[in-house]
Amino acid sequence: MTVLSLMLRGGILMYVLLLLSIAVIAIVIEKYRQIFRVLKSNKKLLKHLEPYNDPSSLRKALSEVDSDSPMAVMLDKLINAKTDDSELITQSMETAAQSELHKLEKGMGWLSTFAAIAPLIGFLGTVIGMVRVFMSIQIHSSGGVDISLLAGGIWEALLTTIGGLIVGIVAIIFYNDIVQNLENIVKTMQESGVEYTIRMRKQS
Repeated sequence: MTVLSLMLRGGILMYVLLLLSIAVIAIVIEKYRQIFRVLKSNKKLLKHLEPYNDPSSLRKALSEVDSDSPMAVMLDKLINAKTDDSELITQSMETAAQSELHKLEKGMGWLSTFAAIAPLIGFLGTVIGMVRVFMSIQIHSSGGVDISLLAGGIWEALLTTIGGLIVGIVAIIFYNDIVQNLENIVKTMQESGVEYTIRMRKQS
C-alpha cells in the first residue's frame, strides 16, 4: 500500500525522470567526447599522409601512425590491400567504414529510447495525478472537497508532464545533432577514400 501511495503521488515517476535525465546527460557527454577524439585523430592522420602519393610511401606513412581512428582503419584496407581488384577493395573499405560507424553509434539506441519514453512517463504522471484527484473527490464527496487537495494532485500531474517533456525534448535535440555529426564523419571518410583510391591508381 505504501508503494501504491507513492506512485499515486507521482514521486516514483519524478525519480525515474531524474535518472533518465542523468543517463541522457552521460550518454551525450560521452558521444561528444568520442566525436571530438575521432575528428582530431582523423584530421591528424590525413595531415600526416598528405605529402605522400605513391603506394609504398603511403604504406610506410600509415604504418608510422599510431592511430586507431576510423579513417586509419578504412584507409588500411586500401593502402595495404592484398588484391588489385578495385571492386573488392571498395567493398572492404565500405565494410570497414560501416563497422567503425557502428562502434560510434554505440549508445545511440538508448538515447533514442529515452527521448521516446520520457514524455510518456510524464503523461503517465498526468494520469496518475488525475486519478488521485478523482479519488479525493470520491472520498470527500460527502463532507465537501478540499480545493487545495485537488490543486495538489493537478500540480503533481503537471510537474511530471513538464519534466517528461523537457527530458524528451533535450534528448531528441542532442540525438539529432549527434547523428548529424556522425553522418558528417562518414561523409568525410568516404570522400577521403575516393581521393586516396584515385591517388593510388594514378601512381600504380
